[in-house]
Amino acid sequence: MTNVRGPKTGPLRAVFRGREPVPVPGRRPRVVGLDPRGGEPPALPHTRPHQAFLGRVIDYLCADAGVRQFVDWGCPVPGTAERVHTASPDASVVHVAPSGAAGMLSGAGTSVLSADGSGSDTLLRRLSTSGLVDFDEPVAVLMTRSFPADGPPVGIGDLHALMRGGGYLALASPEPRPVVERALSPFQPIEPGVADIEWWPYPDEDVSGQGTGILAGLGRRAPERGGETHRWR
Repeated sequence: MTNVRGPKTGPLRAVFRGREPVPVPGRRPRVVGLDPRGGEPPALPHTRPHQAFLGRVIDYLCADAGVRQFVDWGCPVPGTAERVHTASPDASVVHVAPSGAAGMLSGAGTSVLSADGSGSDTLLRRLSTSGLVDFDEPVAVLMTRSFPADGPPVGIGDLHALMRGGGYLALASPEPRPVVERALSPFQPIEPGVADIEWWPYPDEDVSGQGTGILAGLGRRAPERGGETHRWR
């Protein structure tokens, strides 16, 4: 896999800190994905390894990549906003979630964009025009709700085009490696690319023990350097 960290992001230092995962509250909010077909997704398996993976991603993005904007798209794991604010107290967090989850997700330093299942194009348009995210600055999108092979997240190409200031996309799925890698494109994978969610960012072959069977990866979108920009109208 290509190492695309670049001069401004530095090595993956923060992910090795061994911090404990954020405690799981007694109630987990509902979730929503980019899939315009809507519907209630199944409960996410392996919550604690998933939570730990998001913690390592967030630590890296805050400490090494300097990201200060996060979009928690689908809210698959509790405690994400708290982990962001522990790593970077001044960072903003936007949850994309059903309207019924707004009360459970709102808090200091967070915002909720209610999703009504109207499709990824409408959701991205609303996110772009809401003023909650500045897409001329780096933004990290945590879109890690598991998806099936026949229904990967849609609208990722549009999301890539929208992120004019650059940023990152995190994905996770129990599907085979080629499926997860295709879903992550057109973002460029951060080393080691796609790996078991229990082991990332270590390459699979460097880790002993049994994984979860869920693959995860983090991709980077380089900021635009002049020329034509892509804006929602």
